[in-house]
Amino acid sequence: MKKNEEQIDIPLINRCFHDINPVVCGWQNCSNGHSFGPAIREYYLIHYIVNGKGIYECQGGKYNLVKGDMFLIRPHESTFYKADFDDPWSYIWIGFSGAIAEELIDSSYFSKSPVVYSPGCSFIFKNMTTASRMNQASEIYLCGMIFELFAHLKELDKSNTRPAYTYARRAENYIQANYMYDISVAGIAKMLGIDRRYFYRIFVEYTGTSPQNYLVKYRMGKAAELLSHYDCTVSEAARSCGYKDAFNFSKMFKKEYGISPSDYRSKFIT
Repeated sequence: MKKNEEQIDIPLINRCFHDINPVVCGWQNCSNGHSFGPAIREYYLIHYIVNGKGIYECQGGKYNLVKGDMFLIRPHESTFYKADFDDPWSYIWIGFSGAIAEELIDSSYFSKSPVVYSPGCSFIFKNMTTASRMNQASEIYLCGMIFELFAHLKELDKSNTRPAYTYARRAENYIQANYMYDISVAGIAKMLGIDRRYFYRIFVEYTGTSPQNYLVKYRMGKAAELLSHYDCTVSEAARSCGYKDAFNFSKMFKKEYGISPSDYRSKFIT
């Protein structure tokens, strides 16, 4: 179902507060597949996901995010984020600078990850949106909300994260780092120390596809990249993507792209 986009920005005055200085605040109901970036900001920016799903990319990592997640953009860091096509997200954001901004970030759970799952922060971000009703005190009010947010994050530890979410994310990152080796769904579940059926269920919930299908698609995507950009032979691409049997590799590649890897390669190599 197509979703109409709505964005509301709270007009702020740059008060140049020394310790914490709110710069931007607002909220948006994103349309299907709405994206932003790659782009760079000059201040810290935190988005809190109120509803829906999307992806966030920064520092070479890719994160699949849902309601209750928040993601951090650091100054001068190139990032990209995109709403899901089927269930596009809505989020609230707060951007700020200041002498102690970095200290607050580094003393919070954001020091471990640019993404934090904390549904308990929902009320803080929703209260931020009420700053739009304050004519002269919006910036002071948001300063208080930012400090309240970091007081909450200060108390956040690993016991507050979603175990299932963590397992699925670790599995996804493991596949992306080890797709060239002989890995299996059973092996990944064993590595994580969880039952294979439980692993299958949480991975599908997190990524929208099965672990095996994710592995194959990721391998095929890398194979297509090797064939089109790096002048690899079909056998080299197969071995580089975890396939010892070139025939099986060719069969999987054709199933994914509708064309044999050799024909695909010939389109790019002259």
